[in-house]
Amino acid sequence: MELSYKHLFPRAQEVTYLDTAAEGLPAPGCSEAFQQYCGDKRAGTPGRKALFQAEAEALELAARLLGTDRANVAFLSSASEALYVLSSSLHWSSGDEVIISDTEFPSNIFPWLRLRQYGIRVIVIPADAGVVGWERVAAQISPRTRLVSLSLVSFKTGAYLTGLPALAAEARRAGAMLCVDATQALGRCPVSLEGVDYLISSSFKWLMGPHGLAIVYVSPAGRERLDPASLGWYSVTNAFADDRFERYTLKPGAACLSAGMPNFPSQYALRESLRMVLDVSVDRIFQELGPVVGYLRLGFERLGCDLLTPADAEYASGIVSFAHSSADKIGAALEREGIIVWAGDGRVRASVHLYNDMSDAEHCLAALEPILLSARA
Repeated sequence: MELSYKHLFPRAQEVTYLDTAAEGLPAPGCSEAFQQYCGDKRAGTPGRKALFQAEAEALELAARLLGTDRANVAFLSSASEALYVLSSSLHWSSGDEVIISDTEFPSNIFPWLRLRQYGIRVIVIPADAGVVGWERVAAQISPRTRLVSLSLVSFKTGAYLTGLPALAAEARRAGAMLCVDATQALGRCPVSLEGVDYLISSSFKWLMGPHGLAIVYVSPAGRERLDPASLGWYSVTNAFADDRFERYTLKPGAACLSAGMPNFPSQYALRESLRMVLDVSVDRIFQELGPVVGYLRLGFERLGCDLLTPADAEYASGIVSFAHSSADKIGAALEREGIIVWAGDGRVRASVHLYNDMSDAEHCLAALEPILLSARA
């Protein structure tokens, strides 16, 4: 049975919204959550009990979504910060290697390029027909590999990374860590932590939450290898200990990664969106929207689009994209027809979430056909 949550999202009723991979629509209750925060904040310091309670509940929900203990989860300000924290918290030696792919979002490129000034080698694995095969990545792992950092779903092609447990085992054999950017997967596609040392995800896309937060998972083994480079009063067990001018003790688990006062407003809102995702269930979202994604991809193919998204269903996510030299003009034309997609950097990308249905795919394809013909003229 098709998902039927569009009625809870006013924007999804006003337009055909197919751009969650860039900006998710806020889950019902987010506005009220911000208002609740303001009410608790208005109480001054006595209201802090409610603020920290909201943080604790949001962390617990995030841990449930990931299937891990709350101690392994923390919030940082963004996925970019989370990746930079990782890059700065490992002890590097000249000649060490980092492996990424050529389908990564810039946040998973620049922190590693920065390390080249210290003699770190960055190996970029090219995708083959949109797919980053785990075997090709594993073949590049060497005794000098310190880290493999890949997206679970590519923002560019929409390809889902298969074989992650096998890749994790290869990395572990070489003594390397595995980092996963789950930004384009968490809340939409199955996410497994098997063999993962460090996982990050933005909250404002498929999780339908606010900006200013990223969910960060650190495995217990991974935590042992980190020397957190960003420290503050919130990173330690007792910021006001008598011997604080001499030493400090980090909080256990992932909590030590958070340096200062939390982003409480966003945590209030994320708590609501996580409740909805858990209530609907990611497995249901993934399974029931699969036909819509497949229909879109087949439609793009029939229209002669230069598809970036692989055809095999095992790589399917919530994203379908194609390359086009006039991507920005196509996006603008679709928007005039009431259809919102991502259209930039030489590609058009449609993304499907729980407020979408088959009628959205049909509308997009019907409008796209004459637009493409015009672009070819």
